[in-house]
Amino acid sequence: MIDILWALVPSILFGLQTTITGAVKTTDQQRVLGLTMGGFIFALAVTPFLGVQWNVRDVIVAFVTGLIVGWGLVDQVAAFNVLGVSRTMPVSTGGQLAAISLGGVLLFGEWRHGGALPVGATAIIVLILGIWFVSRTEEGSDTKNLDWARGTRLLMTSTFAFSSYVLIGRAFGLDGPSILLPQATGYFLVALIAYAVDARRKGDEAPTLVSLPMAQMTALGLMWGAAVVLLQVGAGRVGVATGFTLSQLGILISTPLGILWLGEHRAGRELRWTVIGVALVIVGAVLAGVAKGLDAA
Repeated sequence: MIDILWALVPSILFGLQTTITGAVKTTDQQRVLGLTMGGFIFALAVTPFLGVQWNVRDVIVAFVTGLIVGWGLVDQVAAFNVLGVSRTMPVSTGGQLAAISLGGVLLFGEWRHGGALPVGATAIIVLILGIWFVSRTEEGSDTKNLDWARGTRLLMTSTFAFSSYVLIGRAFGLDGPSILLPQATGYFLVALIAYAVDARRKGDEAPTLVSLPMAQMTALGLMWGAAVVLLQVGAGRVGVATGFTLSQLGILISTPLGILWLGEHRAGRELRWTVIGVALVIVGAVLAGVAKGLDAA
Protein backbone atom coordinates (compact mmCIF):
# COMPACT_ATOMS: atom_id res chain seq x y z
CA MET A 1 0.00 0.00 0.00
CA ILE A 2 2.85 2.36 0.88
CA ASP A 3 4.48 1.67 -2.50
CA ILE A 4 1.24 2.52 -4.32
CA LEU A 5 0.92 5.79 -2.43
CA TRP A 6 4.56 6.57 -3.23
CA ALA A 7 3.94 5.91 -6.93
CA LEU A 8 0.94 8.27 -6.85
CA VAL A 9 3.03 11.25 -5.75
CA PRO A 10 4.34 12.07 -9.28
CA SER A 11 0.78 12.18 -10.63
CA ILE A 12 -0.22 14.63 -7.91
CA LEU A 13 2.79 16.81 -8.68
CA PHE A 14 2.17 16.67 -12.43
CA GLY A 15 -1.51 17.55 -11.97
CA LEU A 16 -0.77 20.51 -9.70
CA GLN A 17 2.12 21.75 -11.84
CA THR A 18 0.03 21.68 -15.00
CA THR A 19 -2.84 23.60 -13.43
CA ILE A 20 -0.65 26.24 -11.80
CA THR A 21 1.21 26.68 -15.09
CA GLY A 22 -2.09 27.68 -16.68
CA ALA A 23 -2.74 30.13 -13.84
CA VAL A 24 0.56 32.06 -14.03
CA LYS A 25 -0.04 35.35 -15.84
CA THR A 26 2.74 35.69 -18.40
CA THR A 27 3.62 34.72 -21.97
CA ASP A 28 3.71 31.13 -23.21
CA GLN A 29 7.44 31.45 -23.91
CA GLN A 30 8.18 32.63 -20.37
CA ARG A 31 6.09 29.79 -18.95
CA VAL A 32 8.08 27.23 -20.92
CA LEU A 33 11.43 28.87 -20.16
CA GLY A 34 10.78 29.00 -16.41
CA LEU A 35 9.46 25.45 -16.38
CA THR A 36 12.43 24.01 -18.28
CA MET A 37 14.91 26.11 -16.29
CA GLY A 38 13.59 24.57 -13.08
CA GLY A 39 13.75 21.10 -14.62
CA PHE A 40 17.34 21.71 -15.76
CA ILE A 41 18.41 23.00 -12.33
CA PHE A 42 16.85 19.98 -10.63
CA ALA A 43 18.53 17.55 -13.06
CA LEU A 44 21.88 19.32 -12.55
CA ALA A 45 21.51 19.08 -8.77
CA VAL A 46 20.47 15.42 -8.45
CA THR A 47 22.47 13.76 -11.25
CA PRO A 48 25.73 13.52 -9.21
CA PHE A 49 23.83 11.44 -6.63
CA LEU A 50 22.26 8.99 -9.13
CA GLY A 51 25.42 7.06 -9.95
CA VAL A 52 24.95 7.44 -13.71
CA GLN A 53 27.43 6.18 -16.28
CA TRP A 54 27.27 8.00 -19.59
CA ASN A 55 28.36 7.00 -23.05
CA VAL A 56 28.44 9.18 -26.16
CA ARG A 57 25.52 7.47 -27.91
CA ASP A 58 23.13 7.72 -24.98
CA VAL A 59 24.02 11.34 -24.28
CA ILE A 60 23.40 12.32 -27.91
CA VAL A 61 20.09 10.42 -28.13
CA ALA A 62 18.94 11.80 -24.76
CA PHE A 63 19.80 15.34 -25.88
CA VAL A 64 17.79 14.85 -29.10
CA THR A 65 14.82 13.53 -27.13
CA GLY A 66 15.15 16.60 -24.93
CA LEU A 67 14.82 18.81 -28.00
CA ILE A 68 11.65 16.90 -28.88
CA VAL A 69 10.31 17.32 -25.32
CA GLY A 70 10.99 21.05 -25.59
CA TRP A 71 8.98 21.23 -28.80
CA GLY A 72 6.13 19.35 -27.13
CA LEU A 73 6.16 21.69 -24.12
CA VAL A 74 6.08 24.81 -26.30
CA ASP A 75 3.00 23.58 -28.15
CA GLN A 76 1.24 22.10 -25.11
CA VAL A 77 1.58 25.30 -23.08
CA ALA A 78 0.27 27.26 -26.06
CA ALA A 79 -2.72 24.90 -26.15
CA PHE A 80 -3.52 25.85 -22.54
CA ASN A 81 -4.32 29.38 -23.71
CA VAL A 82 -6.21 28.24 -26.79
CA LEU A 83 -8.34 25.39 -25.37
CA GLY A 84 -7.75 25.53 -21.62
CA VAL A 85 -5.99 23.18 -19.21
CA SER A 86 -9.11 21.11 -18.46
CA ARG A 87 -9.55 20.26 -22.14
CA THR A 88 -5.91 20.05 -23.20
CA MET A 89 -4.65 17.61 -20.57
CA PRO A 90 -7.20 14.76 -20.92
CA VAL A 91 -6.90 14.86 -24.72
CA SER A 92 -3.10 15.06 -24.54
CA THR A 93 -2.87 12.24 -22.00
CA GLY A 94 -5.24 9.99 -23.93
CA GLY A 95 -3.49 10.72 -27.21
CA GLN A 96 -0.07 9.97 -25.77
CA LEU A 97 -1.22 6.70 -24.23
CA ALA A 98 -2.81 5.57 -27.49
CA ALA A 99 0.19 6.61 -29.62
CA ILE A 100 2.77 5.03 -27.29
CA SER A 101 0.74 1.83 -27.10
CA LEU A 102 0.36 1.64 -30.88
CA GLY A 103 4.05 2.41 -31.31
CA GLY A 104 4.93 -0.39 -28.93
CA VAL A 105 2.87 -2.85 -30.97
CA LEU A 106 4.06 -1.73 -34.41
CA LEU A 107 7.71 -0.99 -33.62
CA PHE A 108 8.60 -3.37 -30.80
CA GLY A 109 6.18 -6.28 -31.22
CA GLU A 110 4.48 -5.78 -27.86
CA TRP A 111 1.14 -7.27 -26.73
CA ARG A 112 1.86 -10.65 -28.30
CA HIS A 113 1.77 -12.70 -25.13
CA GLY A 114 -0.63 -13.66 -22.37
CA GLY A 115 -3.77 -12.24 -23.98
CA ALA A 116 -2.33 -8.72 -24.00
CA LEU A 117 -3.48 -7.86 -27.53
CA PRO A 118 -7.27 -7.83 -26.98
CA VAL A 119 -6.87 -5.95 -23.70
CA GLY A 120 -4.53 -3.44 -25.35
CA ALA A 121 -6.79 -2.99 -28.37
CA THR A 122 -9.71 -2.33 -26.03
CA ALA A 123 -7.55 0.22 -24.20
CA ILE A 124 -6.88 2.16 -27.42
CA ILE A 125 -10.58 2.16 -28.37
CA VAL A 126 -11.53 3.40 -24.87
CA LEU A 127 -8.86 6.11 -25.03
CA ILE A 128 -10.12 7.34 -28.40
CA LEU A 129 -13.68 7.44 -27.05
CA GLY A 130 -12.45 9.41 -24.05
CA ILE A 131 -10.74 11.96 -26.30
CA TRP A 132 -13.91 12.29 -28.37
CA PHE A 133 -16.07 12.95 -25.31
CA VAL A 134 -13.69 15.57 -23.89
CA SER A 135 -13.57 17.31 -27.29
CA ARG A 136 -17.36 17.54 -27.71
CA THR A 137 -19.01 20.95 -27.56
CA GLU A 138 -22.65 21.87 -27.07
CA GLU A 139 -24.42 23.88 -29.75
CA GLY A 140 -24.54 27.53 -28.75
CA SER A 141 -22.01 27.25 -25.91
CA ASP A 142 -19.13 29.67 -25.39
CA THR A 143 -16.63 26.94 -26.29
CA LYS A 144 -17.79 27.16 -29.91
CA ASN A 145 -15.77 30.38 -30.01
CA LEU A 146 -12.50 28.62 -29.21
CA ASP A 147 -9.88 28.46 -31.96
CA TRP A 148 -10.33 24.75 -32.54
CA ALA A 149 -8.20 24.67 -35.69
CA ARG A 150 -5.11 26.03 -33.90
CA GLY A 151 -5.86 24.12 -30.70
CA THR A 152 -6.17 20.82 -32.58
CA ARG A 153 -2.89 21.45 -34.40
CA LEU A 154 -1.11 22.22 -31.12
CA LEU A 155 -2.55 19.11 -29.49
CA MET A 156 -1.49 16.92 -32.42
CA THR A 157 2.07 18.26 -32.57
CA SER A 158 2.63 18.19 -28.79
CA THR A 159 1.15 14.69 -28.50
CA PHE A 160 3.36 13.51 -31.38
CA ALA A 161 6.44 15.04 -29.71
CA PHE A 162 5.77 13.55 -26.26
CA SER A 163 4.99 10.12 -27.72
CA SER A 164 8.02 10.18 -30.02
CA TYR A 165 10.53 10.91 -27.29
CA VAL A 166 9.24 7.95 -25.25
CA LEU A 167 9.42 5.59 -28.22
CA ILE A 168 12.89 6.80 -29.21
CA GLY A 169 14.12 6.26 -25.67
CA ARG A 170 12.66 2.76 -25.69
CA ALA A 171 14.24 1.98 -29.06
CA PHE A 172 17.70 2.89 -27.75
CA GLY A 173 17.17 1.31 -24.34
CA LEU A 174 17.94 4.52 -22.47
CA ASP A 175 18.13 4.32 -18.68
CA GLY A 176 16.09 6.93 -16.78
CA PRO A 177 18.75 8.42 -14.46
CA SER A 178 21.42 8.58 -17.17
CA ILE A 179 19.25 10.57 -19.58
CA LEU A 180 17.98 13.09 -17.02
CA LEU A 181 20.62 15.83 -17.49
CA PRO A 182 21.25 15.51 -21.27
CA GLN A 183 17.50 15.54 -21.87
CA ALA A 184 17.03 18.55 -19.60
CA THR A 185 19.77 20.35 -21.53
CA GLY A 186 17.88 19.71 -24.75
CA TYR A 187 14.49 21.00 -23.63
CA PHE A 188 16.04 23.99 -21.85
CA LEU A 189 17.82 24.94 -25.09
CA VAL A 190 14.55 24.80 -27.06
CA ALA A 191 12.88 27.02 -24.45
CA LEU A 192 15.74 29.54 -24.63
CA ILE A 193 15.45 29.72 -28.41
CA ALA A 194 11.65 30.11 -28.27
CA TYR A 195 11.98 32.87 -25.68
CA ALA A 196 14.70 34.69 -27.67
CA VAL A 197 12.64 34.60 -30.86
CA ASP A 198 9.55 35.91 -29.06
CA ALA A 199 11.54 38.62 -27.24
CA ARG A 200 13.08 39.83 -30.50
CA ARG A 201 9.65 39.98 -32.11
CA LYS A 202 8.13 41.95 -29.22
CA GLY A 203 11.13 44.24 -28.61
CA ASP A 204 10.64 46.50 -25.59
CA GLU A 205 7.33 44.79 -24.75
CA ALA A 206 8.98 41.44 -24.04
CA PRO A 207 8.81 40.29 -20.38
CA THR A 208 12.08 40.33 -18.48
CA LEU A 209 13.86 37.22 -17.29
CA VAL A 210 13.94 38.51 -13.70
CA SER A 211 10.30 38.66 -12.67
CA LEU A 212 7.77 37.08 -10.33
CA PRO A 213 6.20 34.92 -13.10
CA MET A 214 9.64 33.59 -14.04
CA ALA A 215 10.36 32.72 -10.40
CA GLN A 216 6.96 31.00 -10.13
CA MET A 217 7.55 28.99 -13.29
CA THR A 218 11.06 28.01 -12.21
CA ALA A 219 9.63 26.70 -8.94
CA LEU A 220 7.09 24.72 -10.96
CA GLY A 221 9.96 23.39 -13.06
CA LEU A 222 11.66 22.12 -9.90
CA MET A 223 8.37 20.39 -9.01
CA TRP A 224 8.24 18.88 -12.49
CA GLY A 225 11.83 17.64 -12.26
CA ALA A 226 11.13 16.08 -8.87
CA ALA A 227 8.04 14.35 -10.29
CA VAL A 228 10.12 12.82 -13.11
CA VAL A 229 12.65 11.36 -10.67
CA LEU A 230 9.94 10.13 -8.28
CA LEU A 231 8.14 8.52 -11.22
CA GLN A 232 11.23 6.42 -11.93
CA VAL A 233 11.54 5.46 -8.27
CA GLY A 234 7.84 4.61 -8.04
CA ALA A 235 7.97 2.43 -11.15
CA GLY A 236 10.82 0.51 -9.54
CA ARG A 237 8.71 -0.10 -6.43
CA VAL A 238 5.39 -1.15 -8.00
CA GLY A 239 6.49 -2.36 -11.42
CA VAL A 240 6.51 -0.68 -14.82
CA ALA A 241 2.90 -1.57 -15.69
CA THR A 242 1.41 -0.19 -12.47
CA GLY A 243 3.72 2.82 -12.50
CA PHE A 244 2.74 3.48 -16.12
CA THR A 245 -0.95 3.54 -15.15
CA LEU A 246 -0.55 5.64 -12.00
CA SER A 247 1.53 8.24 -13.85
CA GLN A 248 -1.53 9.20 -15.92
CA LEU A 249 -3.80 10.06 -13.00
CA GLY A 250 -2.72 13.70 -12.86
CA ILE A 251 -5.68 14.59 -15.08
CA LEU A 252 -7.94 13.82 -12.11
CA ILE A 253 -6.40 16.94 -10.57
CA SER A 254 -5.76 19.22 -13.56
CA THR A 255 -9.16 18.75 -15.18
CA PRO A 256 -11.45 19.68 -12.24
CA LEU A 257 -9.06 22.43 -11.10
CA GLY A 258 -9.03 23.85 -14.60
CA ILE A 259 -12.82 24.11 -14.51
CA LEU A 260 -13.29 25.18 -10.88
CA TRP A 261 -10.17 27.27 -10.23
CA LEU A 262 -9.16 28.59 -13.65
CA GLY A 263 -12.79 29.21 -14.60
CA GLU A 264 -12.78 27.21 -17.84
CA HIS A 265 -16.51 27.19 -18.49
CA ARG A 266 -18.50 24.11 -19.44
CA ALA A 267 -22.14 24.10 -20.47
CA GLY A 268 -24.40 21.52 -18.79
CA ARG A 269 -23.93 18.65 -21.21
CA GLU A 270 -20.30 19.58 -21.87
CA LEU A 271 -19.51 19.08 -18.19
CA ARG A 272 -21.04 15.59 -18.30
CA TRP A 273 -19.12 14.80 -21.48
CA THR A 274 -15.88 15.96 -19.86
CA VAL A 275 -16.47 13.75 -16.81
CA ILE A 276 -17.23 10.77 -19.05
CA GLY A 277 -14.18 11.50 -21.21
CA VAL A 278 -11.79 11.76 -18.27
CA ALA A 279 -13.21 8.54 -16.80
CA LEU A 280 -12.68 6.76 -20.12
CA VAL A 281 -9.09 8.01 -20.37
CA ILE A 282 -8.41 6.67 -16.88
CA VAL A 283 -10.01 3.31 -17.76
CA GLY A 284 -7.94 3.25 -20.95
CA ALA A 285 -4.77 3.93 -18.94
CA VAL A 286 -5.61 1.08 -16.57
CA LEU A 287 -6.27 -1.31 -19.47
CA ALA A 288 -3.01 -0.26 -21.15
CA GLY A 289 -1.19 -0.97 -17.89
CA VAL A 290 -2.90 -4.37 -17.64
CA ALA A 291 -1.85 -5.14 -21.22
CA LYS A 292 1.76 -4.26 -20.43
CA GLY A 293 1.60 -6.47 -17.36
CA LEU A 294 0.16 -9.41 -19.33
CA ASP A 295 2.76 -8.99 -22.05
CA ALA A 296 5.57 -9.05 -19.52
CA ALA A 297 4.20 -12.05 -17.63
